[in-house]
Amino acid sequence: MLGLLAIFLPFQAYALCSVVSTSPAGFGSLSSIAVRTTSQPSSTTNAGLSCTGSLVSPLASDDHFYATITSATSGLVGPTSDVIGYTLFANNSTSHPITRGVAFDFARNSIIDDLGLLSNPVVAKTVPIYLETIIGSNVAAGVYSETLNIFWNWDYCYDRDGGGSCQGRDINSGSTSLTVNMTVANDCTITAPNISFGSAPVISAFATVTGQTINLVCTKGSAYTVGLDDGQHAVSVGGRRRMISGSNYLAYDIFKSAGTTRWGSVSTARRASSDAEVNPGNGLGTGSQVFNYNAKIYTDQSTPPPGTYLDSVVLDVGF
Repeated sequence: MLGLLAIFLPFQAYALCSVVSTSPAGFGSLSSIAVRTTSQPSSTTNAGLSCTGSLVSPLASDDHFYATITSATSGLVGPTSDVIGYTLFANNSTSHPITRGVAFDFARNSIIDDLGLLSNPVVAKTVPIYLETIIGSNVAAGVYSETLNIFWNWDYCYDRDGGGSCQGRDINSGSTSLTVNMTVANDCTITAPNISFGSAPVISAFATVTGQTINLVCTKGSAYTVGLDDGQHAVSVGGRRRMISGSNYLAYDIFKSAGTTRWGSVSTARRASSDAEVNPGNGLGTGSQVFNYNAKIYTDQSTPPPGTYLDSVVLDVGF
């Protein structure tokens, strides 16, 4: 008779960590105004450290997962060498900022434990990093990028006995790179007060409205043009603008600077940024460029019936 002896040996899956390729972090496409005035968040789900494991207890005080992040630049660099600064964080609450060039220990503040990085023997998990731009970057439009070098250096106990003594440590290190990018789009803030001709009993009594301005704050370095459309009730395309009251019209127009050249929306009827009365040239990003204009009611028309005459003109900026 043949007897079979089965011997069952205990099995334990240990944590295994390695440096891997990262997933890029992107801020997406943002207007230059949003970049300058509002902090913008981003993140990567994979900052280059991947682990599997089945640790049954939290990391101890002598366990470490250091990340040292460096770069040849101090932020996202664009086509004109403008720089967008941003801060790196070890969690999504921005309570643990990472200083460039200084080793940050992800084992502290329970970051690794909370991620569950060492608690799944089957599925590999990676370490995320969070980013947030610094308010105040006045930059030109274009694609901005930076390549970060991340040096990972870890030392932790992957096997503790029942008494808590460490039976084996995983000590290793490696470097990887992380690409961060953003696209900055041209934009403007526009201040365009309403035009009021006041009131008058007859057409000839309406005075020309002078001293009117349109103020624009546009993306640094942007060359643009400003157009005014024909309003809602123009006689025809490129014809006189008209205000309306009921079924009655009152013809008027808007002219460049203090002159008699009509300000329109097509071709040379537009105004270029280089034609501004204050700060002519390309956009400044933070300073206003001022365009003067005057408006008048045409006197070669019959006086229409009394009423409140209105029109709406669309101002557009083209880059």
